[in-house]
Amino acid sequence: MALAFAGKAVAGSAISTIVRKSFDYLEKHIKGEGMKSAKKRLGRTLPQVQVVFDAIDMERIRDQSEALDSWLWQLRDAVEEAEDVLDELEYYKLEKKVKGRGNKVSSSMYKCKRLFIQQFNATFKAGTFKRMLDAMNKLDEVAAGVDRFILLVDRLDSSSLRHIYHQDIVSHRETSSFLTEETIIGRDIEKDKLIDWLIEQGADNQNHEVCNVNLIALMGIGGMGKTTLAQAVYNDQRVKQCFDHAMWVCVSNDFDVPALTKRMVQESTRQGTDVTCLNTLQEILRSKLCSKKFLLVFDDVWNDERRPEWEKVVAPLKLGQKGSKILLTTRMRSVVDIAERVIGGRTKSMRLEGLPENDLLALFNKHAFFGVDLNNYVNLQEIGRQVTMNLNGSPLAAKVMGGLLNNCMDSIYWNRVLSENISSIEHCNEGVMKVLRLSYHHLPPYLQACFRYCSIFQEDHKFKKEELVDLWMGSGLIQQTVDENQRPEDVGAYYLDLLTRKSFFELGSHATIQWYHSGSNVGEVSDEYYVLHDLLHELARTVSKKECIVISGDDYGIIPETVRHASIRLQNHRLITDFFALKKLRTLRISFDRSMRQRDQWIFMKNVLKMARNLRVLLVIGGSMLKLPDALGNLMHLRYVCHHPWKEAGKYFIWFPCSVYKLYHLQILQLAKCLLLSWQLGNLVSLRQLYYDGYIIGPPLAGRLTAIQVWRHHARHRDGLLVSEIQGLKDIRYLEIHGIENVKVEEAILTKLHEKENLNLLSLTWQSGQTEEGSDERVLNGLQPHTNLTRLKIEGYNGSRSPCWMESPILNNVTFISLSKCHNWQHLPPFGELPSLKYLYLRHMNAVKKVNNSFYGLQNPFCFPSLKVLDIEYFPELDEWVEIEGSIPFPQLEALSIIECRALRNVPTLPYTLAYFELSDVGLTCFPATYRPSEITRLPSSLFKLEISRCPNLVTLDQDQYFSTLEELRITDCKNLLHLPMDRLQTLPFLKTLWLDRCPKLMAAQEDTSLPSSIRKLDINSCAVVETCLLNSIYSLTSLTTLQLHNCVMTALPSAEVFRKLATVLHLAIVHCRELVALDGIEGLSCLRELNVSGCDKIDRNFEVRSQQMFPDSNPNEHAPVCPSHFVNLAKLRISSPFLLQWDPLRRLNSVTNLTIVKCHRCLPEEWLVQNCSHLENLGVCDAAHLEFLPAVMASLTSLKTLELHRAVLIQSLPDLPASLEVLQILECHPMLDKRCQKRRGRDWHKIAYIPHLQIVQDRPSVYAYHFYSGFH
Repeated sequence: MALAFAGKAVAGSAISTIVRKSFDYLEKHIKGEGMKSAKKRLGRTLPQVQVVFDAIDMERIRDQSEALDSWLWQLRDAVEEAEDVLDELEYYKLEKKVKGRGNKVSSSMYKCKRLFIQQFNATFKAGTFKRMLDAMNKLDEVAAGVDRFILLVDRLDSSSLRHIYHQDIVSHRETSSFLTEETIIGRDIEKDKLIDWLIEQGADNQNHEVCNVNLIALMGIGGMGKTTLAQAVYNDQRVKQCFDHAMWVCVSNDFDVPALTKRMVQESTRQGTDVTCLNTLQEILRSKLCSKKFLLVFDDVWNDERRPEWEKVVAPLKLGQKGSKILLTTRMRSVVDIAERVIGGRTKSMRLEGLPENDLLALFNKHAFFGVDLNNYVNLQEIGRQVTMNLNGSPLAAKVMGGLLNNCMDSIYWNRVLSENISSIEHCNEGVMKVLRLSYHHLPPYLQACFRYCSIFQEDHKFKKEELVDLWMGSGLIQQTVDENQRPEDVGAYYLDLLTRKSFFELGSHATIQWYHSGSNVGEVSDEYYVLHDLLHELARTVSKKECIVISGDDYGIIPETVRHASIRLQNHRLITDFFALKKLRTLRISFDRSMRQRDQWIFMKNVLKMARNLRVLLVIGGSMLKLPDALGNLMHLRYVCHHPWKEAGKYFIWFPCSVYKLYHLQILQLAKCLLLSWQLGNLVSLRQLYYDGYIIGPPLAGRLTAIQVWRHHARHRDGLLVSEIQGLKDIRYLEIHGIENVKVEEAILTKLHEKENLNLLSLTWQSGQTEEGSDERVLNGLQPHTNLTRLKIEGYNGSRSPCWMESPILNNVTFISLSKCHNWQHLPPFGELPSLKYLYLRHMNAVKKVNNSFYGLQNPFCFPSLKVLDIEYFPELDEWVEIEGSIPFPQLEALSIIECRALRNVPTLPYTLAYFELSDVGLTCFPATYRPSEITRLPSSLFKLEISRCPNLVTLDQDQYFSTLEELRITDCKNLLHLPMDRLQTLPFLKTLWLDRCPKLMAAQEDTSLPSSIRKLDINSCAVVETCLLNSIYSLTSLTTLQLHNCVMTALPSAEVFRKLATVLHLAIVHCRELVALDGIEGLSCLRELNVSGCDKIDRNFEVRSQQMFPDSNPNEHAPVCPSHFVNLAKLRISSPFLLQWDPLRRLNSVTNLTIVKCHRCLPEEWLVQNCSHLENLGVCDAAHLEFLPAVMASLTSLKTLELHRAVLIQSLPDLPASLEVLQILECHPMLDKRCQKRRGRDWHKIAYIPHLQIVQDRPSVYAYHFYSGFH
C-alpha cells in the first residue's frame, strides 16, 4: 500500500490500515505484552487523531499553532516509517515468488543454496520485524500526544470562530452588478463577442426546441477579470434592451438552493422577502419569469458535483421565454459541464486568458500612477514595464502591484519590489495568491497532494499525461479504489482531468495537426501537453514549502528535513552536502549541467543512492554516465526509474546494473538507448510500463511480466513473433509489434489478439518491403484485434488490400487510426462508417488514385459522424476526390491538412465547423466551397487559422465565408495567386496574424485597402505588387506588436509620424530589402525592443561610405547627435554591419542585451560595446572572416554570458575575457588560436579555463549549431 500524506488524507482509514497490517505481521512472529498494550493504546488514540484532522485547516496550521504543525510532521514521519517496513516485507514476498519460479539446479547444490538463503532471510526478516515494532512504538508515542491538541481543536471548532471565518470568506467573495472600473482595458474583443452571444435571437435554439434557456460560460483562473467583464456586458444598453428581467446572483462557494432562489426572487421583483420556504420561493420566481425573456448572471460558481441542487435551482428558470440566457462565471470547466447537462440548452463558452502586454501595462499604469501625472515619472515607467512582464497577464496582479507601488513614487522602492518575487502580493488583502488559494482549498486532499507535487518542476514545464500520471503513481499519490479492475493509471488520468477541468492545468498542443509518434510517447493521439499557469505554479510552491523543494545552483538556502520530493540541478562539481541529510525523500529528480565532470556525477549518484534508501521515484536527466551505480538495486522501495543521458552520450548503449533486476516493486522503467537482459527482466514482476530505445538480449521472457501494460515487441528473423510471449501478456493495454515481415501467417493467428479485451492501442510496423507476395495481407488478417480497441496504427504494410476485419464492425470503438508508408494499398477502407473515429492520419499512400464512395461508406447518410482531425499527406497519384450526394460529410471536422498531393485538382465541400485548414503542395485551381446547413446560414464559419503554401495552380481565394472568423492567415509560395479578398480584410475583427510570403502576382482590389486594427503580427515577403498597398495602410494597426519585412522593393520606410501611431510595436525585422537606402522613420517606434536590419545592401554601403567620409578617425562617437530618450527599450539587435552602430537611432543605445553582427569588418565597435557593457549578455558574429582581433575592452563586458564567432580565420590570440562568460564558441578558427587554446597546454588556456561551455575548433563542423539572435518568431 502506498500512502499519500495529504493532511486529512493521512488520517482515519489510511493510518488504521497500516496499523492493522503491521500488527498482523508482528503477532505472527513476535510475542509480548508490550506489543499488545501498544496496539490497545493506538486503538484509543487514533479516533482522537481523526478528530484533530477533521477540525483543523491544514493551510492555516502554522497560524493556529506551531506545536500542532510540528506534531503533524512527527505523525507523518512515524506513519511513513511503518509504511516503509510494510513495503519491505511485501518486497520479500515478491522476492520469494520470483526465486520460487526460477530454474532449479542440481538437487545437492540447490539444497545447500536454499538452506543458506533461508538462514540469511530469517536473520534479515528478524531485523525487519524489530524495526516494525519500533515503528509501531514510535507511532504510539506520537499519537499519544494528541491529548494536547484536543482543547485547541474545540476552540477552533467553536461555532463563533467558524461563523466569523465563514463571514469573512463570504464578504470577500460577494459581488454585485455594479461596475467597479470606469473603463475596462484590453477586453474589447471579448466584450463584443459576449454581447453578440447574449443578444442573438432564435437561430441558436433550433436544435434545442425543448429548452428556452441557453447557457453562456465565462471561464478563467482567478484574477483574470471574469466578474469585471460580466459586469460590463450586464450593464451594456444593448443587452438591457433585449431582456425583460436582468438578475445578478453571486453564488461563490455557498451553493444553497433556498438562498440562491431567494436572491433570484429579490432580483426579479426588486423587493426584499421574508419567505424561506423553497416551494413558495420557486412559485414566486416561476410566476415572475414565466413567458418573460430574462438574463441571469451566476457569478463565481464552484459547485461541480451536486447535480440535484443544480436541478432545483434551474427548475423554475426553464419556463422563461425563448432567448433567455444564463451567463455563468467560474474557474472550472467541470462547473460548465454540470450546468450544461442540467440546463439542456445550447452552450457557448469563452476562456479568459491573460491580457496582452501593452494592455496589462496600461492597466498597471492606471493604478500605479493614480493621482499623479504619468509624464512626470519617466524614470519609473521602465521599471513599471519590467514589473508587468512578471505578472503573467493577470489583471488582478496588475491592479495589486500598481496599488502597492502607488504608495511610494520612489525608484529605489520600485526597484526593490521588482527584485522580489511576485508572491509578495500574497500579503496584500486583495492579493492574487489569496484568490488562488481559495481554488486550492476547494480541492479534495488527494488532488491537493497531486497539485503540490508539481512544484518540483520548473515554471512552464510541459507535462505529458502519461509522464505526470506515472510520477503520481510511483510516488504513492494515487489512492487505491474499491474496484480492483480499475487501473491506477486510469485513476491518475481521472485526477489530471479533474485538475484540468477545475482550471489548475491548461491543456495545450504543439500543433493543430500532429502526426502520431510511438516510442516513449506510445499511445498518445496527439502531441498534447498540460501546463501550470505561472501564478498557479507559484501557488504550488507556496503550499508545498516543507514538502517539496527545487535546488538550482549554489544559492539554495536552508533545506528543510521534512522534504519528501526534490528536484536538483547540479551546475558544477561542488557537491551539495546539506542535501545528503534528507533521509525521508520519496522523489528525486536530478538534472546534471554540462559543466559537471562524469567522475563528479558518479560520486554524487553513489552518495545519493546510499542516503535516500526510501526513494520511490528516481529521475536522472542529462549527464554522461552510461551506467548507474550498482547501489541502485538496494533501493527496494523504488517504483519509478528514469535515466536519460545527454544525446551525445546516446550514441553508446547504456548498461543497467544487474542489481536493478532485483527491484521487485518497480512499476515504470524509462531508458534511453539501452541493452536489457531478458532473463533478468522477467524478475520485475510489478513492472507495468517499459519505455526504452534499444534491444532486449537473450531469450524473450515477456510472459513473466504479467502486470505489463505497455510492450514493444521486435520480431526477429530467426525466432519470428514468439507467439507464446504475446499470448502471455493478458492485461496488455498498449502493444507495438515491429518487424512483422518476419512473422508467419500461422503465428499471427495464434497470437489471438482478438481475445485481448483490454488492448487499447495496437501498432503494427513492417520494417522491410521484402516479403512473399500476398503474405502481408494474410498476416494482417491474422492480427485481428478485439472490438474494444480504440487506437490503431499500421506502418509499412506491403499489401494492396484492406484486411477483412477493417471492413466490419470490429473497429466501431476506434477513435484514432494512422496508416503510413503503405505504398501498395490501393483503395481506402470505409472509414466513414466508423461511429467513434475522431482522428484519421493517412500518409505516404503511393498507390491510392481516387477517394470515392467506398471511403465514405454507404450505410449511414452522416459520413464520419465524429471525425475531428483529418490529415492526408503524400498521395502522389491521387487526382480525384469524389463529392458524394445525399450525404452530410464530416459534420464535426475541426482540422484538415492536405499536403503533397500535387495531382489533386479538387477538394469536396467542407463543413462550416472547420477551425484549422492547411493546404500545402496541392494542385487545386480554386478554393473549396463550404457546406452550410440552411438553419445556420447567418452564422459565421468556425475557421480561425488558414495556411496555404506551394499551390502553384491556385489563382484566387473567393470563399468569403471562410474569412469572417479568421485569426491567422498564412499564404506562402503561391506563384500564380492573383486575388485575395483584400478589400474585405478590414472587416475581420479577430485577425491577429497576416503572413504573405512569395506571392509575387498577388494584387489588391483597390489602392486604399486597409487592414483590421486587430492585427498583431504582419509579415510581408516578396509580394512586390501588394506590399505598397499594405504599408500605406499600416497606420491603422494600433495593436501591432511584430512587423517583418523581407525582400520588399520599397526604397523608404513609413515616416516617423506613421510609426508613432504604432505604439505597441515591439519587434521589427527588415531583411534583404535591397532597395532601401535609409532607416529614417523607425525612431518613431517608441516601445521597440528587438530590431533586425540585415541583408539591406544599399543601407550597408551608404553607412560604410558615410562613416569613412565623415569619421576618418574611426571614432565617430563624439560627433554623433544624441539618440532620443524614448528609444532606450531596445534590447536585442541584429545588423549586417557594425557601421550601422555609428548612426542614429542605434548610436546612443546603452541597454542592449543581445547583439548579432552578420558580417564584421576589421574590428568590433569598441566604444559602443563599452557603452552597453553592463547590459550586454550575448554577442555573436556570423561571419568573422575579416575580424583581426578581439578588443581589450572585452574584459569590461561584465554581463556577457555568450560569445560566438564563426569563420574567425584571422584571430590568433584571445584577450582577457569577462568572468561572467558561460559559453565561448569559435568555429573555423586560425590554427594558431587552436593551438593557444589547447587544454592545460595552450598559452591562452588560463584565460578560458573557467568557462563551462567551450568550443574552439579549426575545422568547420558538419552541422552548425547557430545560437544567434536571428529575427523573431
